[in-house]
Amino acid sequence: MLLAPLAGYTDLPFRRQCRKFGCYYAFTPLVEAGSVVYRNPRSSNILLRGDDEPWLGIQILSAKPPLLLEAVERLSDYTYDVIDFNMGCFVPKVVKRGAGAALMEKPDLALRCLDRLVVTAPWPVTAKIRILDTVDPKPTVDVARRLENCGIRALTIHGRHRSQGYSGEVSASIISAVHSELKIPVIANGGVFDRESADELRHRSGCSRLMAARGAIGNPWIFRELADSAADKPAHKEICEVMREHVLEMIEIYGEKAGLRNARKIILAYLVGRGYPRKLRAQVSAIVNRNQFEDFYRLVCQSGICPD
Repeated sequence: MLLAPLAGYTDLPFRRQCRKFGCYYAFTPLVEAGSVVYRNPRSSNILLRGDDEPWLGIQILSAKPPLLLEAVERLSDYTYDVIDFNMGCFVPKVVKRGAGAALMEKPDLALRCLDRLVVTAPWPVTAKIRILDTVDPKPTVDVARRLENCGIRALTIHGRHRSQGYSGEVSASIISAVHSELKIPVIANGGVFDRESADELRHRSGCSRLMAARGAIGNPWIFRELADSAADKPAHKEICEVMREHVLEMIEIYGEKAGLRNARKIILAYLVGRGYPRKLRAQVSAIVNRNQFEDFYRLVCQSGICPD
């Protein structure tokens, strides 16, 4: 099981919590090539790799081959295990620039971008795509074959069309068709939130390799669950401790103000769906400094919720 590159989430503190519960393969958050080239201050934390991380890939986004080439040169001071090319981001501002999932409909441009990466990157190159049709596998298979011929080492497929976003059924049959046609490893992605959904995707896609994305947000225990079906769900005390450790490391890396601004969605992710009162969760938006977070943490601990 791999941890997906999630923009705004899978930074070092996020990955460290997932690794505690069995995650080995992980990616940085998605980073735009332009942010690397023009040294956007925010990209330095996105690119950060911990000394304790055993395997880490970086995912990069662009529809401009020269910019990708320059970004790879800027990344030469870093060490990653793979560089993954994003062809699956459906966010409108990305698609309007012809990048992300828009490249699925411009395979010639996508191949020029990938060629720059394959030729120049000091690490193996992989790609992540979305399907082109929810019924007919041929369009997706055709693009996947071209990507394989370009020299990528593995392909991750999100089994939804870009128009679906994160909603609707995952078309595992399309992933299966690609998997049967390619010689390189194919990783199935989409809708993995627990062991049951993971087993279903594995069975329907025929892929032994899966990627967890939103299912890991606020739930690093998913890796423990997928490795051991008999593993207990996290208890109230463990949820509190992991949440606090995650947030404090974000403060350490980003600073108090920025760290807590980024952490509010993380705090909510740990609490939503686990029986914690809405009135308690509503207080998260008011947390702006560490003292307030510690006060809130104590309130959560004292709530005594014990999830089923």
